[in-house]
Amino acid sequence: MIADARGRVLALWSSFAFENGRQMQQDNQGVPVELVSEMLSRARDGLPLYSLEAELAPRSLAEARRLGLSDDWAHRIAEHSPARREVMSVTRLVAGAPAARILKPGDLLLAIDGRVVNSFREVERAMHAGIVRVTLWRDGAEQVAEVPGAALDGRDIDRVLVWAGATLHAPHRAMSAQRAIPPEGLFVAFFMYGSPASRYQLWAGRRITEVDGEPTPDLDSFIRAVSGRPDRSSLRLKTVNWNGSVDVLTLKLDEHYFPAWELHREGDAWLRRELD
Repeated sequence: MIADARGRVLALWSSFAFENGRQMQQDNQGVPVELVSEMLSRARDGLPLYSLEAELAPRSLAEARRLGLSDDWAHRIAEHSPARREVMSVTRLVAGAPAARILKPGDLLLAIDGRVVNSFREVERAMHAGIVRVTLWRDGAEQVAEVPGAALDGRDIDRVLVWAGATLHAPHRAMSAQRAIPPEGLFVAFFMYGSPASRYQLWAGRRITEVDGEPTPDLDSFIRAVSGRPDRSSLRLKTVNWNGSVDVLTLKLDEHYFPAWELHREGDAWLRRELD
């Protein structure tokens, strides 16, 4: 943590690793304690933390003007923040989020609920309302749209299925946020060596989208598609990898050594259920 001379905590020291081309890089940042205390207070009060689910990047006012931003809006933004003559631009959207159906990469975010915003913190504060009225600049014109925020509860995965030696669950949010992969199908998180998943190349990182031609958009549909299959029977699985490449593979079950079971969260406990 970072503290002042009186011992008051000002920020937490955080380290972030990320890919840059083929290399891993590390970025060290101080997270203001204001952010942490705000999140803790909402957690204590049982309030959700809303996210616009859009990745934003600042653009200079001069660049925004070249993109067609009107004189009126340029003046309003400069007046709002003379020291920060920037406009927030949408660079990427979380796949499957409500905002992904409304916003587009390249949109200039001008105001939320009628208030000019041109910093990350202003957008974060505005999203506490949950559903917001966004004013944006697109295709040389001002547009207004109502955008629901995504409620983040910090839990993400609350059901895990172990089937044919593979650990399966719904695609986690990080895939949608970092890779723009829609939250569809069943994500293969891990496989046991020697299991049917290992022998028939059901590799980790893939998503199962069909079983014997039947779509499996979620965990329940997958369980229905594979339930009641006799031991040593074969199934045809349609899978999609990180890059959208589709493969179809045939997998033979081994219920004796690799039976199917589910873990699901109930309250603060995880419960195990055997599957037929």
